[in-house]
Amino acid sequence: MRFHLDNVAKTAATFFFLTVVSGALAPLAQAKVIFEKDSFYHRIRVEEDEEARYLYFDRTLQSAMNLDDPTALRLLYSRYTSLGFVFRPDAKKALIIGLGGGSIPKKYNKEFPSMEIDVAEIDPEVIQVAKKYFSFKEGKNLRVHAQDGRLFLTRTPQRYDLVLLDAYYTDAIPFHLTTREFFQLAERKLTPNGIVVANIIGAVTGPGGRITRSVVKTLREIFPQIYLFPTRGTTGVSLDTIQNVIVIATKEKQRLDIREITKRAASLGRDLFPNTLRDIAASYHDAKLADHDVPVLTDDYAPTDNLLHP
Repeated sequence: MRFHLDNVAKTAATFFFLTVVSGALAPLAQAKVIFEKDSFYHRIRVEEDEEARYLYFDRTLQSAMNLDDPTALRLLYSRYTSLGFVFRPDAKKALIIGLGGGSIPKKYNKEFPSMEIDVAEIDPEVIQVAKKYFSFKEGKNLRVHAQDGRLFLTRTPQRYDLVLLDAYYTDAIPFHLTTREFFQLAERKLTPNGIVVANIIGAVTGPGGRITRSVVKTLREIFPQIYLFPTRGTTGVSLDTIQNVIVIATKEKQRLDIREITKRAASLGRDLFPNTLRDIAASYHDAKLADHDVPVLTDDYAPTDNLLHP
């Protein structure tokens, strides 16, 4: 049965939106629950300890905020998503699909105050929680829209320099944000040198990497250059390990080498990236990614559940 955009919101409602964040600092033992509510999409819970506030969807940590610095990127994966600015340091318009606690848009708004940022978040309750408990505030150049990300991208007249997908999860995945047709839509809504950044929860190799390899295989049909950054690359874990894998897709014909990537990150500074720039190089995966065992994902065929749970 062919996928129809009119049914996106209903289809998305069948997924539990869970995010695994590698490199997160675990809450202290005395963390206490300060808010809990069931929304149409999640069991939302907010906890707090002496250092930070934490957002959970069901049983999985989604976001975290330092109490003494609400705009810091506390979770490691969010520092790797910032690598998008290495490829588009001049970005003037960005779209982020998935809000969580709002850590990423808050940081980008602080560091690049003239950049226009749209956030598409399907769950209105998440938006309210981010505003009440995680210091998220809309402003002239930061707007949040209570809408499915694909529907928003379809309807907006805007063209973006950067589209960040932070709505892929570990137990299930909104398939309509993984398909060739979706990425073709994203490509059309990008500026000539615009990029897509995706936070994928999966391994790189082995059975646990099937979802990552399938998304990358799909992206390769549309974008000339794909860059992979498994965020636990500095810890010596196997590429078979489930982790946050940041994937960057660009329209450029010429590929950047890792020395240029780290050089550009160093010039940006701004506390956006991993604590040592050597971590970027250590995490970079430039080997050919075997994809013979996974499909190109399409609106007609996107077996994301099977890829996630082989």
